Amino acid sequence: MLAQRMLAGSSASLRSLSPFELLDVPILERIAFYLATNRFIGPPSELVPLLFFAKNSTRLQSYVVCHGDAPTVECFSEELRKRSTILTRMRHRNAENFAHLQEDLWAVYLILLENDGKNMAQLCLWAKLPTWIASVIEDKCQVPREHPLSWVKDIEGTSLVLWLFWMSSDEESVKDEDSRVRNKTLTRLEPFLVHGHRFSSAYAPDAFFYLPLCAETEAAIPCTTGLPLPITRDYVHYGRKIKLAAPPLIPAALLNYVVRLEVRLDDNPLPSAVAQLPETRAQAAAMGLSLPRLTQEDIINFHFHTRTRFFGDYNGLGSERLDNEWFRTVSCHDPWAVDRPLRGIFYHLGSLTGHWNGRALIPYLQAHIDANMPNRRPSVQGVTWAHERISCVFKEHHCLTPDEPISAPAEAHGWGEDILNAWLPRRLEIKHGIDDLTLHDRETGKTVRYETYHADRENPYARPSKMSSEWRCDLPPVSEDSQYETDDDYEEVFEQRTSGVTDIIITGETYDRESPAWGSFSFIGRVRPWDGFVVLLRRSTHAAHAYHGRWIFKGYIHERSLVGRWRETGTGVDQLGYEGGFVLCKADETYWIQFEFAMSRFTIGHVLYYDLHVAIYCTLSPNCIG
Repeated sequence: MLAQRMLAGSSASLRSLSPFELLDVPILERIAFYLATNRFIGPPSELVPLLFFAKNSTRLQSYVVCHGDAPTVECFSEELRKRSTILTRMRHRNAENFAHLQEDLWAVYLILLENDGKNMAQLCLWAKLPTWIASVIEDKCQVPREHPLSWVKDIEGTSLVLWLFWMSSDEESVKDEDSRVRNKTLTRLEPFLVHGHRFSSAYAPDAFFYLPLCAETEAAIPCTTGLPLPITRDYVHYGRKIKLAAPPLIPAALLNYVVRLEVRLDDNPLPSAVAQLPETRAQAAAMGLSLPRLTQEDIINFHFHTRTRFFGDYNGLGSERLDNEWFRTVSCHDPWAVDRPLRGIFYHLGSLTGHWNGRALIPYLQAHIDANMPNRRPSVQGVTWAHERISCVFKEHHCLTPDEPISAPAEAHGWGEDILNAWLPRRLEIKHGIDDLTLHDRETGKTVRYETYHADRENPYARPSKMSSEWRCDLPPVSEDSQYETDDDYEEVFEQRTSGVTDIIITGETYDRESPAWGSFSFIGRVRPWDGFVVLLRRSTHAAHAYHGRWIFKGYIHERSLVGRWRETGTGVDQLGYEGGFVLCKADETYWIQFEFAMSRFTIGHVLYYDLHVAIYCTLSPNCIG
C-alpha cells in the first residue's frame, strides 16, 4: 500500500514527506489506538510524538476519548485536550489554577456523572481528586466571607465542591480522616444545615407543583424555600454549548455531614440516661409503659447500626444510575422554559417502593430561632442537633392514562400549590385497596383511582396496562461521511417513550418494629414530574400523639438515598419555619454493622429529652463531640 502511494505520488509534496507520514490513515489510526491504550492512567502522552508527525491529528485524538460514533471528530479531539489540561491542573496544584476553578469543577462533575469505572480511576489515581478537592475547600475557606468565591458566598462553586467531595469519599477514607480534619469539616458544613433555607435545595421553587411557570409568576416566588432559581452556566461539552443548572448544595452538605457524624458515633459512648431505660421491648411491655417508649436496644440499634451508604456503583449499573442527576443538570435550569430538548429521566418508577431507614437532624428549637433571627448576622454558635430515627415503608401508586390525576390545589395566599399539604387537596378522602389507591377530593367532587406499583411483578399493576419504564434516546448515529458536519447540522435532543404514568402518589407508614420506640406515623406525598422532586407529609396515626404535629419531607433521590429537608407545617410557606435535614436509605442498601457488645462495656454520658418529639437530644455539634 505504501509502495503504491509512492509510485502514484511523484509530486514534490509527496517526496518531501517521510515514509512514516505516507502511511495510510487506517494504519495511523491503529498505531494511535495502541499508543493511546497502552497505558490507562493519565493523559495519553505517548501520542505526542505521533501527533507531531501525523497530519490527521484531530481524527487520531478522537480515538482516545471515544471509540464509537461521535457528533464530530473535532469535538472529541477538543474534549480530549480540555480534559487532559484539567487533569494536569488538578495533579499539579498551584495558585494560578484557581482562576480556572469553576470550569474545572464543572468538568470533573460531568466526568463523574459519565463514570463507568475508568473516569473515577483517572480522576483519583492520576489527578489525585481527593487531595485536590481538599485543597480547594481549604482555599475557598481562606477567602474572606464577603468575597464572591468564598465558601458561603459562591453557591455554585461550593455546591460542585461538596458534590465532588461526596462522590470521591468512601467509608474507609472517612474513617481514616484525622479527627481534627473531621471536626473542621463538620464545622464548615454546619452553616448549610443551620441556615438551610438560604441555600439551594431544589432546581425550582418547591412551592410549585405545576411547571413550567407562567411569566407573571416571577414576582410571586416565596423566598424562604431556598434560592428561587437555579444558578446556571453556559458550558461547552464535547464541542456543543449547553446550559447547565448547578446541583443543589444542601443535599451534598447533608450527605457529607451525616456520614462523618455516624463515624463519630462508632466510637462515641452512649448517654448515661440510656441505662435508665428498659433493656428490651419485652421488658418495657411487662412494665406496662405507655407507647411510644425507647428501650436500650432501640438506642443501641440506632446508635451503632443505622448508617448512610456512601456513593458507589453497588448494583453494577455504571453511569446509568446517575441518569437522574445528569438530566436534571442539563434540563432543569429554567422553570419558565416550555421547550426542554434534553429532558430525560428524573424519576425511575418504583424508586421509593420498599423499606427506608435513616435519620432526621433536629435542631434545639430555641437555638434554631436565635440562629435565624432576621436582621442578625448568621451564626451557628450554640446550635445542637438531635437525631431522630426514621424507619418507614413506602408504596407507589400511579395514575395511568387516560385517567386524569387529582389536582394540586393553589396555596391560600397565592404561593404556588399547597406544598404544606404535599401538593394535595386539604379535604381529601383516601381509600386503600389491595392493589389500588382511591382519592376523592370533597372540594371538587373528583375521584381518581391510582394503581399500586409492584416492582417484583412482570406486570407491575393489577389491571392490564401497556406501559414502559424505559426511556430512549432517538438521536441517530453519526455516519462516517458526516464526521465533519457543522453545528447547524447537529441538534441536541433526547426523546422519551411514554410510561403511561401521569402522576405518582406515595403512601407509607412507620415500620412496625420501630413504631413502639419512635412513634407511629403515616406518610402521603407526591413526585413532581418536572424534576422528580419528592414531597411527603408525615402525620401521627394516634390522636393522642397529635402534639408531634405535621411535617413535610422534601428532597431528591440520589442513587438509593432520599436526601433533603423537613419542615413543620404550622408556619406559613412565606415565612421561616422550624426545619432541618434528613437522609434516608433503602433498607437493603443500608450498612448493618456487625458489632458484638455488652452493655457493661459502655461508658455512659449525658442525654436531654424534649417533650415535643420522641427523639433523643444529644449534643452532637462538632464542638461538643470528642
